[in-house]
Amino acid sequence: MLSYLRFGLTVTGIGTAILCFLLLGLAVMDAETMRLPDAFTLLGIVLGILYSGISLAFFDVFPGALILPWGIGIIGVHSPGHAADPLFWRLLLAGIIASAIWAILAALLLLLIRWLYFLVRRQEGLGMGDVKLLAMIAAWLGPAPTILTLLLGALATALFGILAVVLSRGKRPFLTTRLPLGSFLCAAAIYTIFAGDPILAWYMHFYGIGN
Repeated sequence: MLSYLRFGLTVTGIGTAILCFLLLGLAVMDAETMRLPDAFTLLGIVLGILYSGISLAFFDVFPGALILPWGIGIIGVHSPGHAADPLFWRLLLAGIIASAIWAILAALLLLLIRWLYFLVRRQEGLGMGDVKLLAMIAAWLGPAPTILTLLLGALATALFGILAVVLSRGKRPFLTTRLPLGSFLCAAAIYTIFAGDPILAWYMHFYGIGN
């Protein structure tokens, strides 16, 4: 419903609705079972990559593709919106490749954090489901929204963990309390989709990017 109110009955609106459906389902599953099934995350990655390519080819709405080297030549070029134009296929391919790269980079980032945590604590701190989930989010949203999602999700998880320890009166040590990071990442992604633009604009302003 929120997707329709913001984006209307468009490809962007439909894509956002699908993403939110996946995020809501994964959030509930992680909260209840501490698991993020591959059937949802891997499917979400594939759908996100396809959606990003189609969005760029038809509507120029996947800015993450324009950050990469091959995207420089298509900045400011209006998408033809039909397959007869060679530019359509160039944009489609740029969107697909860029989305896949952002998904891989997001997964590598969490894998690095996972490895560092294991190096320090000698135990697993992040599940592979969380890695695939962030890759899925990156495939749909691109780099900047994904970073914001990760920051908000990590912050919310930490605050929830502290609150859980406080309410248990110290009976649940913070470092051994299991928390559904995936649920918070899903909630943060939904927040970023509908209300993250002002935060991103404010942050980019410090680097002279945007208005």
